[in-house]
Amino acid sequence: MKKLLFVATAVIALFGMAACNGKKAAETEEPAAEATAVKAAYTGVLPAADCDGVWYTLQLNDGKYDMIETYFALDTAANAGINEILSVKSEGTVETIEKGDFSYIKLTPSTEDAAICFLNATDSTIIMLNAELETPAAPDFYTLNIVK
Repeated sequence: MKKLLFVATAVIALFGMAACNGKKAAETEEPAAEATAVKAAYTGVLPAADCDGVWYTLQLNDGKYDMIETYFALDTAANAGINEILSVKSEGTVETIEKGDFSYIKLTPSTEDAAICFLNATDSTIIMLNAELETPAAPDFYTLNIVK
């Protein structure tokens, strides 16, 4: 009789634990994050004042952007490689500005950094502009190309 009572108590305890575990798992599950499709991705090397260049990787999503700026120096040794100095990731909101015949992309970081503006030059290129939306003197050096 004692064995039967022990087994019945054990079975009830196991069922109770299983029911609690299932409920707890359901409560702690986070909702699935909606996948945002990348609308466009651009990349390219732009000049820099303190190093040999900055490799930009920019992804534009639905109203948001992700950008990685990788500062690098060319290795002048015999192997002629590239040394990464620093990588900076930024994210924020994207705004499209139409002015006359031109279309601009304004990236506003989620930090307090200044906004970055690009001119939609062609279907496959954008040009980094200054704060006054002016094209640089040598626009070819400030152009990012679309990634296909």
